[in-house]
Amino acid sequence: MSSKTIIGVFDDENLVVNTIRKLNEKKVRIRDVYGPFASHDIISAIAKPSRLPHLSFLFGAGTVFGTFAFLYYTSVVDYPHIYGGKPVFSFPPMVVIMYLATILVTGTLSVFTFLGISGMYPGKKAQMPGIGTMDDKFFLVIDENDANATSAEALLMQHGALEIKYE
Repeated sequence: MSSKTIIGVFDDENLVVNTIRKLNEKKVRIRDVYGPFASHDIISAIAKPSRLPHLSFLFGAGTVFGTFAFLYYTSVVDYPHIYGGKPVFSFPPMVVIMYLATILVTGTLSVFTFLGISGMYPGKKAQMPGIGTMDDKFFLVIDENDANATSAEALLMQHGALEIKYE
């Protein structure tokens, strides 16, 4: 972690969710929340709008047009071969190829985009804010450089933080 952070340690999931809601009301930027298990309430409380569906749509549209251009070039322009009375440009067989190529390329690019945005890659060392993260404690991490961070410390203690750490 390159910048300074304020870490609030909690032992109850409900306290973390209430604190996140109060911090969101005060416009405090929450960097991340670490906990012993995945919690739908915490994820929905810190969720930010994602642009990944828009990128996936662009990947899919680009793949459809790219696959069609490739098939048209190879079957009509580069090697126009007439056999069995079929026309040179036959669109229905191209639909199946474009469909399958779109699924493969869009899925693959979306996964790699997600991994790139999230900063997850093989061999990356895990960064945990403290001991107990994987046991029974929740760690709420806030940027200390945030303009509203000074009020966040008092809010963390007011809403049941066991301890506040600085890294």
